[in-house]
Amino acid sequence: MVQVCADDMQVAFHAIRNLTRIARGKAVLRWTQDGFQRTSQADPSAGTPRNLLGFKDGTGNPNVSDPDLMNQVVWTHNTDGAAWMNGGSYMVVRRVRMLIEVWDRSSLKDQETTFGRYRDSGAPIGSQQEFDPVDVHATTSAGNLQIPANSHVALSHGDGTLKLLRRSYSYSSGIDSTRGQLDAGLLFISFQRDLYKQFVPIQQKLAAGDKLNEYISNIGSAVFACFPGVEQGRYIGDSLF
Repeated sequence: MVQVCADDMQVAFHAIRNLTRIARGKAVLRWTQDGFQRTSQADPSAGTPRNLLGFKDGTGNPNVSDPDLMNQVVWTHNTDGAAWMNGGSYMVVRRVRMLIEVWDRSSLKDQETTFGRYRDSGAPIGSQQEFDPVDVHATTSAGNLQIPANSHVALSHGDGTLKLLRRSYSYSSGIDSTRGQLDAGLLFISFQRDLYKQFVPIQQKLAAGDKLNEYISNIGSAVFACFPGVEQGRYIGDSLF
């Protein structure tokens, strides 16, 4: 798997074109998916990007500037399994189609209770700021949970011990000719040290009760082993080959 990123879509396209050309005889291009995020010109503050449902996506990411946390969440260790993966990471890619027409017919309140966050600020329901802690046990004066138990945030956050590093993109592939609806959504990408201890438990909870499931459909999924970085004079994947 090769992920190609650029500020200009044309630059990314020609990078893929040239990689495909020089790999001829050794590798064949089998599948591609375009993705995009907001540009630096659109948001000079470099805030959290929004998905096509209008909500911020990636607020709860771990701090990538904390090496100890990255070693705990993202990078694999010698004790985790295959020695050639030491210092690498496991990457999940999912194509999540969003039922945008259905979503657009729902009320703002329903949308916010579905995510468990305010659409405008990105703050958890009952809080003020985007990065305020998520308290899944906080209640209103009437004794009800502020963040619904079946909301996307409540289920994905849980007790806060399971973390992933997400680097997702939006995609748009025109119109679904069978239904005449937008074929668009989220190209979900996450990096984690252990799939079965991080990604799988979170997804099992989401699959069982996430209110967001009314508006999305997972239509493609893959897992990739990302090699560790290399030193000068070596090459990517030499720990395996």
